[in-house]
Amino acid sequence: MRLSILLVEDNPADADLLLDSLTQDDGSSVWQVRHVERLSEALQALEQQPVDVVLLDLSLPDSQELDSITHLQAVVPHLPIVMLTGRDDTQVAVQAVAKGAQDYLVKGQITTPLLTRAIHYAIERTQILKQLQASENRFRAVFNQTFQFMVLLSPTGIVLEVNQALASVEGTGLAELLDRPIWQTKRWGYTESIQQWMKTAIATAAQGQLVREEIQVLAPQGELRWLDFSLKPLTDETQQVVLLIAESHDISDRKLIEAKTLETLEQERELTQLKADFVAMASHELRTPLTIIRMATELLEKYDDQLTAAKRAQHFERIHAAIAAMLHLLDEVLLLGKVDSDGLRYEPAPLDVADYCKEVIATLKLTTNSNHRIRFHCSQPQMQGELDQALVHHILTNLLSNAIKYSPDQGSVWLNVSCKGDQISFQVKDEGIGIPPQDQQHLFETFYRAKNVGKIQGTGLGLAIVRKCVELHQGQIHVESEVGIGTTFNVTLPRFSQQTQPELLPS
Repeated sequence: MRLSILLVEDNPADADLLLDSLTQDDGSSVWQVRHVERLSEALQALEQQPVDVVLLDLSLPDSQELDSITHLQAVVPHLPIVMLTGRDDTQVAVQAVAKGAQDYLVKGQITTPLLTRAIHYAIERTQILKQLQASENRFRAVFNQTFQFMVLLSPTGIVLEVNQALASVEGTGLAELLDRPIWQTKRWGYTESIQQWMKTAIATAAQGQLVREEIQVLAPQGELRWLDFSLKPLTDETQQVVLLIAESHDISDRKLIEAKTLETLEQERELTQLKADFVAMASHELRTPLTIIRMATELLEKYDDQLTAAKRAQHFERIHAAIAAMLHLLDEVLLLGKVDSDGLRYEPAPLDVADYCKEVIATLKLTTNSNHRIRFHCSQPQMQGELDQALVHHILTNLLSNAIKYSPDQGSVWLNVSCKGDQISFQVKDEGIGIPPQDQQHLFETFYRAKNVGKIQGTGLGLAIVRKCVELHQGQIHVESEVGIGTTFNVTLPRFSQQTQPELLPS
């Protein structure tokens, strides 16, 4: 099959010489040649029938030299073109090739072998370029259609190109990504540590190693997002790294699910531990009063007729005390249950703080049956506020009861109340055994007890309840303690309820 050639030459003498060069010595030809004299005629001919190659004169009456190449390729893309000119001008030759011509021949120097070789080379080069273009188109399709973010980098980390997925996210900030080191972009340059990480990753990948890590970067909207990021080196035939391909996809949702799963597992672990602690505490704390009740009951049952009235009263007193201890434990458990289920409400009402503190102290003296002195001081004889009386009761009774419990017999306990601005402060101070420093950070945890309490009875619930009651008031609690010296709890509550404070606060 003969190759088809379109000769575009307006000089008849040059056209004849070229046609002779394409003719064999016997007058035959391996080419199918069509000759036109104008660019317009060439365009019309190409629209009617494609050709394998075009021999194009640089100077045509209806075209401005190199513009002819552009016009021809607009009609037939990737058209093999050999430029013909009467000037041996290297600069023009380079411009012609840059425009899309495959070769450049000077008319006075054309021979049959030279022309034949130029035609074949033009066709071959065009086929190679078409294959390269097809390959690039396939790469572009993958590069731009993937949902992952992709960036092409030089081995030194310069951003060469980004795919459509990343361009869509970056929006107007896309221009800030290109032609600069990736660690200087907003996404990767928001902290020095991230910049240094990226520089190290680039250096590692430039040595031919794959880099992959889950890392946080700054999104265009300003929030931090998690990415599964990889950096892959691309090498040439000599195994030199010529390109780095950065791929990433947003895994923030997955990270959030993982975090919530871990949080749920931790909550389940804490709940399991709480259940175990509760069983251990209840078994220990209930055993003693139950033992007392059983022994006192057996003695009354067996030796009732032999007991004096005083002894009988003593056993009944022990039974009542044991029952009261169990009821107190149950009350604490039920109260803590209300807190954890959001059943404990904050209901502020007018309260004379000084008078109420005196009532709490009087009740404690009767119920604790201790020899301790509770010293009360209030900075104002009448101190009005809007507090939840029930919550304040839990705060004061638990703190004062603990102060009495862990203080030496006949020791002193202080309750100091003061008012400053819109804050009321309660200070409970004792001269008891104190709290070791390592235990102080765990004091308000449920069922937690300090290591130095020894055989002193307790549930580890009181301070957890106190903290919840303080939080419902949107107040604060602090502790200062020294082993062997004593402990001071400072509670600060808003004097008046806030309009913005919800009726029911989460625990």
